Amino acid sequence: MKRPALLVFGTLLIIVVSIYFIIPQYITATSVVSVDATDVNVARFLVDQHQWPKWWPGKVVAGDSVYEFNGNRITITNAAAGYVDCDVNTGNDVLKCKVSYQASGEGATNITWKAAKQSSLNPITRISEYFRIKKENTELEKILKSFKKFIQTDVNVYGLKIKLSKVKDGTMLATSTSTTTYPDMAVIYNLIDGLHKQISAAGANESNKPMLNINQVDEKEYHTMVAVPINKEVQPDQKSVINKMVVGGNLLETETKGGRGAINNAFTQLKRYQKDHGLISPAMPYEVMMNNRLMEKDTAKWVTKVYWPIF
Repeated sequence: MKRPALLVFGTLLIIVVSIYFIIPQYITATSVVSVDATDVNVARFLVDQHQWPKWWPGKVVAGDSVYEFNGNRITITNAAAGYVDCDVNTGNDVLKCKVSYQASGEGATNITWKAAKQSSLNPITRISEYFRIKKENTELEKILKSFKKFIQTDVNVYGLKIKLSKVKDGTMLATSTSTTTYPDMAVIYNLIDGLHKQISAAGANESNKPMLNINQVDEKEYHTMVAVPINKEVQPDQKSVINKMVVGGNLLETETKGGRGAINNAFTQLKRYQKDHGLISPAMPYEVMMNNRLMEKDTAKWVTKVYWPIF
């Protein structure tokens, strides 16, 4: 009778010991996702907890620090350069988490969400904890996929819809001027009117809206260039020139509504996009004035397309 009892006891002892070897002291759930975004942009929306409500797939419970998703409550406890610490309360367990990121290539970043809990000394409880926590892999993956969808949508990152377009107008009549202050609409449209007259006198047709580029040379000098696309080359006068662009060349394009602040922001965002995606610009960016700003006094109604040549 003693030998069977000892055999059973020995078997149970082996099972218990095996549980402690198989199930580690800290049980972890981990999810990794790769996103097509720079680590700078990832940090902007991941480390800054004020940005979490913009991409969080569940419910925002308290300000920008407590969130819910599929029955789990996530509380941000710390945010630092390169990572965010948080707690995940599943109802049965409280997991300590770290969400971190690392650049994996040009314009690509890996994001890792790791959750862990110290396992129980009770072998039965330890087994139960193991299976419960491993199920959290799926929940963490769903959250990171939501972030991926958000960060890979240009309008979320840059505030504007940015698309790749092609140069359609290869020939344009252009002129320029320099002023000591920022040029007003009267100055700009005086230049445009002069181009209109030349184009009409030469028997050519305008093929698109007027183009504009304003460059601040220094504190007291602004260089303004305007151009009007035309269907054929004409003989320019002494104050104008024929400019050429390669038809079919690549452009970053966006559209904005508003005054100079909105337009300047569009240029800034296109420049950021160019830098983020490792693109090179062979020519100066420009704006196309879709409505007549001299006639439309309300700058909130100005419609502008902004272009950034790239290759």
